[in-house]
Amino acid sequence: TGAGGGVLILRGEAGIGKTALLDHAEACAAGMHVLRGGGIEAEAEVPFAALHLLLGEHAGRLGELPVPQAAALRAALGLSRPRPEDRLLVGLALLTLLSGPPERAPVRGPVLVLVDDAQWLDRESADALLFAARRVAARDAAFLFAAREDAAWPRTGLPELHLTGLADEEARLLLDERAPDTPAARRDRAVEQARGNPLALLAFAAAESGLLAHVPAEFARAVRGLPESARTLLAVVAADDTGEPGVAVRAAESLGVPFGALEPAEDAGLVAVTRTAIGFRHPLARAAAYQGVPVTRRIAVHRALAAAHARTGDAGPRVRHLSAAALGTDESVAAELEAAAHGSGPSAAAFAYERAARLAGEPEVRARRLAAAAEAELAGGRPERARALADEAARATRAPGTRARVDVVRAGLELEHGVPETAGRLLLERAVGCDDPETRDRLVQEAAFHAWSCGDAETAAQAVERHPGGSVMVRALSALLGDDFATARKVLAEEPDGVPDERLPLLAAEIALLGGDDPAAAELSGRLAARCRDGGLRALLPRALGVQAWARLFHGAHDDARALADEALRVAEETGQRRQAAALREIQARQAAMEGDEVRCRALSAGGRAGTALGLLALGLGRPEDALEHLQDAHRAPAAHAPPALLALADTVEAAVAAGRPGAGAEPMARLEALARAAARPWADGVAARCQALLAADDAEADRHFTLALAAHRDGGRPFERARTELLYGEWLRRSRRRARARSRLGAALEAFERLGAVPWAERARGELRAAGQAVRPCGPPGRLTAQEMQVVRLAMTGATNRQIAARLRLSHRTVAYHLYKAFPKLGVASRAELHRHVPAAETAAETGAERPA
Repeated sequence: TGAGGGVLILRGEAGIGKTALLDHAEACAAGMHVLRGGGIEAEAEVPFAALHLLLGEHAGRLGELPVPQAAALRAALGLSRPRPEDRLLVGLALLTLLSGPPERAPVRGPVLVLVDDAQWLDRESADALLFAARRVAARDAAFLFAAREDAAWPRTGLPELHLTGLADEEARLLLDERAPDTPAARRDRAVEQARGNPLALLAFAAAESGLLAHVPAEFARAVRGLPESARTLLAVVAADDTGEPGVAVRAAESLGVPFGALEPAEDAGLVAVTRTAIGFRHPLARAAAYQGVPVTRRIAVHRALAAAHARTGDAGPRVRHLSAAALGTDESVAAELEAAAHGSGPSAAAFAYERAARLAGEPEVRARRLAAAAEAELAGGRPERARALADEAARATRAPGTRARVDVVRAGLELEHGVPETAGRLLLERAVGCDDPETRDRLVQEAAFHAWSCGDAETAAQAVERHPGGSVMVRALSALLGDDFATARKVLAEEPDGVPDERLPLLAAEIALLGGDDPAAAELSGRLAARCRDGGLRALLPRALGVQAWARLFHGAHDDARALADEALRVAEETGQRRQAAALREIQARQAAMEGDEVRCRALSAGGRAGTALGLLALGLGRPEDALEHLQDAHRAPAAHAPPALLALADTVEAAVAAGRPGAGAEPMARLEALARAAARPWADGVAARCQALLAADDAEADRHFTLALAAHRDGGRPFERARTELLYGEWLRRSRRRARARSRLGAALEAFERLGAVPWAERARGELRAAGQAVRPCGPPGRLTAQEMQVVRLAMTGATNRQIAARLRLSHRTVAYHLYKAFPKLGVASRAELHRHVPAAETAAETGAERPA
């Protein structure tokens, strides 16, 4: 309708009327394109099963999507060769499909998505649907979910409407309309027993005895009333997870059941049959059909489906049906499942490993597979399931290798979901008592990585000492402990030696960031983030995005940094990674400090990790004593766990001088000089020279260091720091009565701060300019823009149309037009052609040229 979209969850018990409300919504959706689907209990473990049902009719139009999105969605729907899981791309594809710009969206016009029995959605479909649903507020798409009252779905909050059932009088009115011939006694009994549940009410009223206990029995009776051949064929259709009629027909024929046997089920309203599909009219009918045959026949059904899928050449469904048909132990099937797990995404791998474990006859084999399943669950961001599997594996094994895998999983759980500092110590303790050299080396290596990851430099150093000259990872960490960034990067460039691939590029990206090479950090972490999305590695994704966010923030791309940090924090919170979430809030807090958002900065710093951000905030607001209090311990923190460590040292020196306590800046100055030499980046040399100027003994020395600082900054990197150098030099020049030179430096600082949205720093530069005798406007126009307005303005400067901007920022084109309408008066312009006067083209290129998360 053009009025925007939204999302609502209808919550209630089975039969309360959720489906009826979805029917009503569909009937009222005049002028809208309606997509309707739902979760199916028997397919809750089948990746993308629900999405396949929802989007089946649009499968032929996916070519209109952007190529990466189309490829991911085709693979998810089984239309192309399977590839590693890519939930984000599938979610983006669904979002584009439903609410993208008209020239690119395969589904035209306003869209209404109706999803019944959402509690039975498979995890992958649920992730994609929720991803799209959270982003439709300003778009022409709406989502209406129906879920059971007792279902813990979704994990994150969305608007809900709880259905509480009918009052007695309303129940009687419904019976008057739908079952007017019901005898009075049965009517009263039905009203009493239904307790306001509409579907139960009608079922009770129709039943001869009136003694039905719950609604699913209606479907069970309907199935039981069918001929045996029809029940068998229904079980085949219910058990098949591909939805291909040809497979179901072949499986049924191998069981001696002709396809025509389905006719009584169709007549009973349980299924709908077309030339291309066989579908159950209600999800509960599907469950009743599967449960409506004896266990022995269900086993026969799965074997028949395995044979039918063998003819298609698709190994995945074949192995799943073989495992469903297996009783007790079956090592041959288990081995096939274990083989299928290799190279799969974490979700599919965890399922395959765990099922293979259940089919194993040997306890140690079972434990090994359970440990592998735990590792996959942890990598996929499901910590509670990982913990349960690891505990089960630990109880079943005495093998050093399996126990080590369990210990690594438990350490990973402690790192992100428990007490982080215990992670490395736990592994180091296990290594000390381990007699197997190979296992001991792995435990030591893992101890070093886990300890380093949470800032436990002491344990990391102990681990490195126990593993000298060992793996690539340990040697890189050894160099990092000495702030030798160059050696660490050189070591990581060597051939990997068995460490999981994703952690080496992560370490390389973090070392690049800590060494001040922001472009390299952004590139490495961006590639890693893409790999995490492709492989479904949700546990590692927030950390990769965090590095990318820091790099973009330091580069001056504040909008990119904000978007990356927001995405990373969302994933971290969804996967329960408390430590990583705190680290990501530190990024957000520093950005808030740079931009002068005191309320947000303090809120984000409440957890205690962002003291350096509070110090920067206080500096910007002219409170050096407060800044020094927050920053006084910054120089003692290990550089590896504080990407702004070098900058915090510089902040400490500045705060000490401004507070009249230059002696408090001596120790951090020494540490700053050492880090700057190790980083060997021009911007770091500039920051160090700036601080040397602040501590200089005389004017000549101060001028010399300021001059050196500006010369170093000219080689690029970290525009906010260059602007601070310009500001401090300009202030010093003004106090030295060199007003002309001061105005030049202060003007450059003001321009940069306004461009970056660093409001308090811009105000400080503006005040210094006035004191230096230059008239300045009260406030730089870009600084008054909201973050969203600034994003839209910068993209508009590239020549992008409103619809192109909308696609890039995932907004409606009307919202883009509104933002421009609000921005133009603030900028004092009347058209796009005038925008370049306020946002320099070079900065626009830096901002808009950065790759966003795919």
